[in-house]
Amino acid sequence: MSVDSYLELFTTLFGWTFYGILWDVLVSTGIVYLPFLGILIDNWREPAQGGEVGHASGLSLRRMEIDMFMALLVVVLAGQPAALTPLNAGTLSYVPPPTLLDATPPTATVASPQSTYGSTGFIGTPATVNVPAWWYAVMAMSSGFGHAVVEGLPTTSDMRSFEQQARLATIADPRLRQEVSDFFSQCYIPARSKYQSERPATAAITALLTTYGADDPDWMGSHVYRDTPGYYDSLRPSGQISGWAYNAARDTEYDPTTPPAWGKPYCKQWWEDAAIGLREKLVIEADSTSAGFSGLVVAVAPALASEQQNDAVVKTVLSNAPPSWSNNDLTAHNASSSGVVNAAGNILKGGLATAGVVTASALFSVTMTAVLQALPMVQAVMLLGIYALLPMVVVLSRYSIAMMVVGAMAIFTVKFWSVLWYLAMWVDQNLILSMYPDVNVFLQMFANPGEHDAKRMLLNMITTSLYLGLPLLWSGMMAWAGMKVGRSIDSATNPVRAPAQDAGNQGGSIGKAVVTKGAKR
Repeated sequence: MSVDSYLELFTTLFGWTFYGILWDVLVSTGIVYLPFLGILIDNWREPAQGGEVGHASGLSLRRMEIDMFMALLVVVLAGQPAALTPLNAGTLSYVPPPTLLDATPPTATVASPQSTYGSTGFIGTPATVNVPAWWYAVMAMSSGFGHAVVEGLPTTSDMRSFEQQARLATIADPRLRQEVSDFFSQCYIPARSKYQSERPATAAITALLTTYGADDPDWMGSHVYRDTPGYYDSLRPSGQISGWAYNAARDTEYDPTTPPAWGKPYCKQWWEDAAIGLREKLVIEADSTSAGFSGLVVAVAPALASEQQNDAVVKTVLSNAPPSWSNNDLTAHNASSSGVVNAAGNILKGGLATAGVVTASALFSVTMTAVLQALPMVQAVMLLGIYALLPMVVVLSRYSIAMMVVGAMAIFTVKFWSVLWYLAMWVDQNLILSMYPDVNVFLQMFANPGEHDAKRMLLNMITTSLYLGLPLLWSGMMAWAGMKVGRSIDSATNPVRAPAQDAGNQGGSIGKAVVTKGAKR
């Protein structure tokens, strides 16, 4: 039998374990017999009130037989745990949906849960639990129906996994963070200043802007600065860069007889070198802080050139850990460490300041991610509660057949939430693809969140409303249908009792007529 989450593997077994414990308590205290006593009393009292003496006993016996038979049927099917329908831990499994991170996730079982459930929590899961035949059939049908529907729905691209991993990609190494800040101050700022002052409009630059976007000059790894003479190919840092060997032909400001420990590479070398270049370090750092993030970019945008894919990775890292101004010219020129000048310096250090809307969008996205991860856990815990409390419902309903159907609808309703969440995910992924048909723009959504904050907030709001609203709507509809079904079943059982009741009423009428005639004579 398949379940819908890692946690449900264990809550299902524990829920039915609690069911058995509660049922045993009800049996040992004699509470399970009280509904039978109520049936006896009601079927004695009601005919006696409505029929004549002598005929009421026949009506009472007939109704009692019918109600007792139905109650015993409910006890056998939906009350007493049956050894014929055991729930075995070895038969439970959960198949996680494929993601960009793992296209073929392993199947989780109680023996191999693929999670901390069962190893550090929910320990002591029973190997086998006896379940009433009716509820076992309901669970099997609900699981099979839900998984069949999901298999029939179209597959999704799982863009949300990319979004989650994109938020994790950052610069954890403080030395690399300092190197990024040095490059920002000593290569990017001079190159951008020159570009802004000269505003070149050559054919080569126009071609670069066409290929890499009009906003290419607005970030450190700009191809305009890397591929245009007079920018990164001629700019060098003011101090030595750790890791770069001294080159006498390049580092002419030093005496060859007493060479320095390190050299001063050109900015183009500093950024592009395949071994120790800054871009390569940032790509490696992205994969270390967000496992396999560069591979996710390739999976999301396979049509892009490798150069653009690497740029997307680096842009995302830099957006999560923006470079700061590392030059000390402000302090050297008598800039105060406090006051208005320092405030201006802090703005400069932060690079592009994030607006309030961007912050709100990011917080909303994080909240939504937490909600989506919590929903399957809520479903599993609610099912545990339903399974554990069913004995009380069975007894308090006086072994009603309507209760069996309504209880089955409740279990089916909660388990069907998984289908609704898959449907919401499918709608969400298609909305993302519709709003970002250009995959390059989709990647920029994380590298430059300020330009796409409205779309991100809109997507997150729609997704949250779908994930929460669809189950609420479905549960409300099923609650209304359950009430209707319960009333219909009660009405359907009335004709079974009607002949006996009619016979008693008619017998009473005949008795009255006989007594009346005898009195007149």
